[in-house]
Amino acid sequence: MDKHALLEKIRDKHLDVPYFAKQTIQDGGFRHFIVEELLHNNDIMVYYHCYYILSLASELEPELFYSYWDDFAGLIHHKNSYHRSIGLTLIAHLMTCDRERLMDGLLNTYLAHIDDEKFMTGECCVQHLKRIVNNRKDLREHIIETLLDMDNKCSYPEKQKELLKYEVLNVFEMVYDTIDQKERLDNFIIQASDSISGKTKKKARQLRKKYNI
Repeated sequence: MDKHALLEKIRDKHLDVPYFAKQTIQDGGFRHFIVEELLHNNDIMVYYHCYYILSLASELEPELFYSYWDDFAGLIHHKNSYHRSIGLTLIAHLMTCDRERLMDGLLNTYLAHIDDEKFMTGECCVQHLKRIVNNRKDLREHIIETLLDMDNKCSYPEKQKELLKYEVLNVFEMVYDTIDQKERLDNFIIQASDSISGKTKKKARQLRKKYNI
């Protein structure tokens, strides 16, 4: 199949993501093609569908994509918020195989997107912190401190900031039982239980009941 025909299949709104993810895993040349189209194709239907393919494939076989770390990390700086979110997601998928501890040098840049220009990218950032704290226990303290200070670090309107706390609470739930000093987490959860965001308030109250706070 020539490149044009292949791109038309990838562009199709009925894209068979599992099929193409399997091809991406099995064929190194095809894998590189999909990564290149993600990085350089300006057609949103192409690069976003390439993202769907790579997202699934990198979850299943992250080691195959570790050599693309710098490419994915570079997306975090992209002027387009979709690309920034894609970079945040794919980097998080590689945490299970980060044997060179590349996240050490990227973490602060990654965390800065908690206050991304676009709220959905900020939300994406916090959502994927769960993968990082799950795989890098040594980075948990720094991540937790950043999240605890989110009221000062985020410039979103109050409604969005309170909604973002729902994702923060999900991160805290993942690490709660491993934290020795829980007072600040407890205070955050208590305050969030009166949030103007119904979603956040519900989650916080569930955590208060779960952990007897």
